[in-house]
Amino acid sequence: MHLTRNDHQSQARQWASVVLIALLSAGLWVGWFAWDTEYQFDPSTGEMAGPYAIWQGVGAFLCGMVVAGFAHRLLRFGVAALVLPASFTLAWIGTAAVGDVTGLWMVGAILVAFGTTLGAVVLLCVAAAVMPVNQAGPPRCMGGHDHRGELPAIR
Repeated sequence: MHLTRNDHQSQARQWASVVLIALLSAGLWVGWFAWDTEYQFDPSTGEMAGPYAIWQGVGAFLCGMVVAGFAHRLLRFGVAALVLPASFTLAWIGTAAVGDVTGLWMVGAILVAFGTTLGAVVLLCVAAAVMPVNQAGPPRCMGGHDHRGELPAIR
């Protein structure tokens, strides 16, 4: 079974790459969101906001782009598309299920899983378009074929 782009790596090294990407993906949740559980009151509008601020979402997105790019360089597309959302969702479940007495964390987990899967696939396709791993032309997720580094002619 080949998990990484380097077919010559040992199974142990391939699994280590998968674990590294999983930890980085889970770290996105833990590092940017899990610690912030307080809502903020805006006295001018009289409304509660939060618990997350815009800067947290922007920071997580930018770091997520780096993690997806790193995953693209290390792992095969399908493996990365499974590992990134699964590890982020499991990290989310680890914090959401602990404090929820209603059981609605399961609904949230499904929504997080769908959202992170869609986001991971989009980021992986962007990474493939911006930094191709080899000189094989456009990335396959964008409908490309092997062209020895040549882009298809525009007609």
